[in-house]
Amino acid sequence: PAPPAGARTLLTVPDLVMRMRPSVVHIATESVGLDPFGRAIPGGGVGTGFVINVSGLVVTNNHVVEGAQRLVVDLFDGRTVEASVVGRDPQTDLAVIKIDASGLQPAPLGRSDDLQVGESVVAMGHALDLPGGPTVTAGVVSALGRTISNIGAQNLTLSDLIQTDASINPGNSGGPLLNMFGEVVGINSAGAGGSQGISFAIAIDGARPVIEALIKDGRITRGYMGISSATITRSIARQNDLPVDHGVYVVQVSPGRPAAAAGLRAGDILVRINGEELLDSGALSRILAKYMPGTVIRVEIVRGPATTPRTLEVTLGQRPQA
Repeated sequence: PAPPAGARTLLTVPDLVMRMRPSVVHIATESVGLDPFGRAIPGGGVGTGFVINVSGLVVTNNHVVEGAQRLVVDLFDGRTVEASVVGRDPQTDLAVIKIDASGLQPAPLGRSDDLQVGESVVAMGHALDLPGGPTVTAGVVSALGRTISNIGAQNLTLSDLIQTDASINPGNSGGPLLNMFGEVVGINSAGAGGSQGISFAIAIDGARPVIEALIKDGRITRGYMGISSATITRSIARQNDLPVDHGVYVVQVSPGRPAAAAGLRAGDILVRINGEELLDSGALSRILAKYMPGTVIRVEIVRGPATTPRTLEVTLGQRPQA
């Protein structure tokens, strides 16, 4: 019998690669720096991206295109085209660029929230800028919701990451992590890896609103609370005798910022915002990204030994310029 309408088909790795190959692009960047004597030094780098619509929008990592004076994109059929930056978000290491080309095949986007640990995934990208097309590596989802700090020269902290044992190397950055239905579930980030058998990708469900905002406005304007935080795990809860085993622990509250004005204190545990559960710091970032400065949000917290949450109203501000 024929599969029901709308049913998805599990693919073999070769079939998946054949289907996705036209959507994956090679990105070369050109830039000019200065030596200690003020003389110009040409530079550049390479990365990967994937097409998301027929109009030529391509998703990649911010660190691939940041600082580039020129972007050149190689398509699967041998065409080479120039690209321009639509928008970048250093905080999530995401960027959208635009190419002018016909006959593009967009990559279908899946749902990273549906992933399970142990599920098979495939990474595609131009690893090490090797000739002959993208490198394909396969593995499993090793963990979900990871947070990695001190990434790259900017010392970024990336949250809501997919951990996989599929190898992701320099040049892979910005390429798709795919489920076995041939859908993008993550954006590979070589900068977040570094240990053998451990690679990371930015979850597509968290990336989607960022991508949409970059396409619409070219930048991200996030609501800002003014706290530093950490994810509570079961082991952390046991070690510190916390009243709950999940949530976001408030490490510090910045004086004069929205959280302080609302009465939030260091040591409070955030459990929900506007009814949405906070399982980790990645969820906090993702939820705040949906609200503009000036929005009043309801934050449920646990304070001290009490296990019953109390609610505070926080009027979000705008993140101060660095």
